[in-house]
Amino acid sequence: MLKIFRKLFVLICFCIFSVQVFAAPVVEKIRVGQNGAATRVVLESNQPIKSNFFVLPSPDRFVMDFGTLSFKTSLSGVKIPEKSILKGMRQGLFKPGVIRMVLDLNGPVEPTVFAIPANGEFGFRLVIDLKPRKGKSVSIKRKTPSLATARTIQPKVKPKPKEAPVVVVIDPGHGGVDPGAVANKAYEKHIVLKISKYIKANLSKNKNIKVYLTREKDIFVPLADRVNFAQRKQADIFVSIHADAHDDHRAKGGSIYVLSEKSSDREAARLAKAANKGDIMAGVDFSAEAPAVRNILVDLTRRQTKNKSSLLARSVLDELDGVVRLRRKEVLFAGFKVLKSHVVPSTLVETSYLSNPRDARVLKSTSGQKKIAAAVAEGIEDYIKNHMRK
Repeated sequence: MLKIFRKLFVLICFCIFSVQVFAAPVVEKIRVGQNGAATRVVLESNQPIKSNFFVLPSPDRFVMDFGTLSFKTSLSGVKIPEKSILKGMRQGLFKPGVIRMVLDLNGPVEPTVFAIPANGEFGFRLVIDLKPRKGKSVSIKRKTPSLATARTIQPKVKPKPKEAPVVVVIDPGHGGVDPGAVANKAYEKHIVLKISKYIKANLSKNKNIKVYLTREKDIFVPLADRVNFAQRKQADIFVSIHADAHDDHRAKGGSIYVLSEKSSDREAARLAKAANKGDIMAGVDFSAEAPAVRNILVDLTRRQTKNKSSLLARSVLDELDGVVRLRRKEVLFAGFKVLKSHVVPSTLVETSYLSNPRDARVLKSTSGQKKIAAAVAEGIEDYIKNHMRK
């Protein structure tokens, strides 16, 4: 009996030791200091941290990628010195197995990164020195991260059978390191993911419809990759789901958009700009991307697709009317990048404003999310019935 207890004791000790050894590093403290013109960022952790880093221009950003890692404190709450080259910090899941930290900068920098081992007073420290650099901003890669740039590549697809189900791709906006709109203690990325899952559940009840989501969890997906995903799945319909926030809390109501070179009004242009900056928020390198993608130019020759997109948008708008307050009871247009390069009916749904207290209550509630999802799903089914399956 004593031998059995000894073996159990050894096993328990081994398990405890294994958990300690193989547990992911935790960043327990974050410090930002200023020394003359240079800014120092220190990440203090319970284990050594492995990382890759690079610097991106337009706008200037320092980007660092880690493996499995967790932050005890959010970077967004760290105080930044007044005259620092650093103007903002954030972190989040970039893709499975990669945590990304993005430091927004006020100008080009010459970065220095080094590690300091733990001692009796401090834990393991990863030190990032950001020294302002004169001259034009350029990309700097000291270690090459194994990350895909956001290039738009036309994937090869097989012809679809005539009687195949209608493929609908639902695109929950933002995610991971890109939170989207933040207001009233709510994040756009979480709310639109829940709504998108409810849309999928509703549409999946129809055996003639196959539904995919561009992301199934809180992970960053570059805008171009969302387009490529829909193309690989041979989508017949593409619907992107968003919410918004405005400095004016009186701004209210949902709206439906199709792609256009020009925006229907100032608010449409502002919303498109906010949605399109997701890749910048996540530290995606645009240097290798075609100018047509960077500038969100629109192929105006795709008149047939544009007309179908308008019909899809109208169908969804009609179903949303009465479920949420509408900013305008007409289909609007703007240069949303995620709608570019689709040759199938595509629309973007701005469900309403998180910054408006009344709208936020609806968006944050499960019942509100389900009602919005049911209306969007009904609008999609109406479009399929009236314009695809005649």
